[in-house]
Amino acid sequence: MSSLADIESAVETLPRREQRKLLLRLAARLERPAKKAKVSLHERMKDLCGIVDSGIPDLATNKKHMEGFGRWRE
Repeated sequence: MSSLADIESAVETLPRREQRKLLLRLAARLERPAKKAKVSLHERMKDLCGIVDSGIPDLATNKKHMEGFGRWRE
């Protein structure tokens, strides 16, 4: 990656008109809000996971409840 001095030197070699265009583009980019990284719903709510106790035990441990699970019904 170039150092700031290298970049400044390269910009100084440009004609004044091109320097102005470059500065205007950079200024516009600085004013534009940064794009936020996409965050999953789980990431946003992970501090809330497991805070509610419904009082219902895990139904997967009830053999009668799991009877026929995953089978096609006609």
